[in-house]
Amino acid sequence: MCGIAGYFCGRSVCRDHAQILAMTRSIAHRGPDDEGYLLAQTESGRCFDYCGEDSDARVRAQMAPLRSSADAHNLALAQRRFAIVDPSPAGHQPMWDRERQVCVSFNGEIYNYRELASELAALGRRCEGNSDTEVLLAAYLEWGCAALAKFNGPLALALFDRRRGALLLARDRFGKSPLYYARHAGKLLWASEIKAIQAACPEHCFPVRAQAVDDYLVHGWRDLDGTFWEGVHDFPPASFAWVDQDLSVTAEAYWRLPQPAAPLSLAADEAAARLRELLADAVRLRLRSDVPIAFELSGGMDSSALVALAANGLSDRMSTYTVKSGEGEQDEEPYARLVAQRYRAQVDYHVLRPAPQDFWSDADAFFLTEEEPFHSPNLHALQLQRRAIRATGTKVVIGGAAGDEALAGYATEYLLPYLRHLLGRGQWRRFWQEARMNSEIGLASLLRRAVQDGLSTLIGEPAAGINLRRALGPAYRAPSGTMARGNKAQDFAGRMRDNLGRFMMNYWLRSGNKTSFAIPVEARAPFLDYRLVEFALSLPPHYLIRDGWQKWLLRKAMQEQLPQEVVWRRRKQGFPFPHSAWLLQSKHIVARLLTDGSCPYVDLRQLLRRYDALALNHPLPLWRLVCLCLWWQRLVEGRSIDPQP
Repeated sequence: MCGIAGYFCGRSVCRDHAQILAMTRSIAHRGPDDEGYLLAQTESGRCFDYCGEDSDARVRAQMAPLRSSADAHNLALAQRRFAIVDPSPAGHQPMWDRERQVCVSFNGEIYNYRELASELAALGRRCEGNSDTEVLLAAYLEWGCAALAKFNGPLALALFDRRRGALLLARDRFGKSPLYYARHAGKLLWASEIKAIQAACPEHCFPVRAQAVDDYLVHGWRDLDGTFWEGVHDFPPASFAWVDQDLSVTAEAYWRLPQPAAPLSLAADEAAARLRELLADAVRLRLRSDVPIAFELSGGMDSSALVALAANGLSDRMSTYTVKSGEGEQDEEPYARLVAQRYRAQVDYHVLRPAPQDFWSDADAFFLTEEEPFHSPNLHALQLQRRAIRATGTKVVIGGAAGDEALAGYATEYLLPYLRHLLGRGQWRRFWQEARMNSEIGLASLLRRAVQDGLSTLIGEPAAGINLRRALGPAYRAPSGTMARGNKAQDFAGRMRDNLGRFMMNYWLRSGNKTSFAIPVEARAPFLDYRLVEFALSLPPHYLIRDGWQKWLLRKAMQEQLPQEVVWRRRKQGFPFPHSAWLLQSKHIVARLLTDGSCPYVDLRQLLRRYDALALNHPLPLWRLVCLCLWWQRLVEGRSIDPQP
């Protein structure tokens, strides 16, 4: 993993290297190990390779340092490297193939690179080094853009094909590796983070996008169809685009989430065995690393399953890290300890007790890290957890992220669509059984949600959104010209695809990536292996929700490998955060920070007048109002967030 940046001028010529340096150094935190550049003239094929000050001495010896008067070019590629696979200078980027036909700046990991290297060797393309980047280049030379569908893992790349004088941009299936782009002053710019694009442009050249503000404040939606900045775009997942001389970007999909089809006709035992096999292989691939790697063990079903599968397949010992926090039901450490004790011969069990650190003392830096408004302060708590793991020397963590999206783990999201599925098939007995037995949502709450969803269908907008508009009242100055958004799909299969796409996964991956790479730590998610996701979407719904249990098939698949207290635990805790209490305790800080606020979408007088009531009854919408104001102050106005009087 790393950070990439670059620009393309089309038919124009650039002689100044200051922009690419500014872009790359704004994301230096993503790659502390190495720095590299390529300046190219795409029509003539003339290219100039450079190393930055953080590059290895052996690499620098092969290339001249970037001079004050850079060579004429219309294409610039750059990379900051966080060396995980083949950390030697042989992995330096931007990387050329042996014949210098193709050069790539690549952010990500191709977990199946060894298998692809063997396949390519059989076709006569041998890779001399040990990096997945070299395999990427060989695969592209052999299969062209069809190679993208062969890669298993996150990637965002900018590739210069010298033979055709063309630039290719591409991104992985789910968008785990971020890639933003924008046009300004005759250039197409792209980067792993928005701040790199902004570093190459005049201040305030990208205004705030009103639709993103409305989606966020009213619905809590983020990244539906763009960023919070007008003109700064999120390159679509599972897509590639050849960039034309006119700088247009027309993305073409190379993979899509499977559409509904006849469910697989597998018996439950066969389906459980297949799920276990797929997940075990996803873990095996993600254990490939040339630097220290560890598991996050929360005590929940997802992370526990990964640790168990890794322990069953490893001969060496593995490190796990569990956070001790809260009391009673809030504390998941006892469940994690049960898993570690089950595999004590393979697991080195570590309990982290991060020192309490108030969000406000780190708020200024954290808002810069996230770049856009975020869902909750608990995202900062996740960063503190990973900072503690990084302090042990670990560079890569494997965790249970995406298990709930891939296997229908959220009762609040998937139970109602599943019940509709049962009703549509006349399965009344199972309908009643699932409605009253669910382990995570009560019958009264279920009925309230059913009424809300029914109202949403009638009015074409989520009823929860209308209720929140009323709750926010005069504190929210709604921007003009914004659209009322339709709700997620109401059917089960459609809801699964929506949440694996723009309604959930886009944001979780974007925010998690920036949170981790500010440290940096690389986070790997076996549940996002595309083979597992394709399999999950092919299953009948009653294999995912059954007898009152969410993720039923995963529980069945792992019931022999995990303690029963973990597998059949009635309530999952997730990543709890006491929003109401925290907001009430922080009221004096918020009031002081927002004294000179000028966000046009929030009436500060009304916000502070309604603060206590919102904190008690609508804490998350209140947080979004506060977050938007602070984001406006730090990212739009450029004023620091100082919690001290």
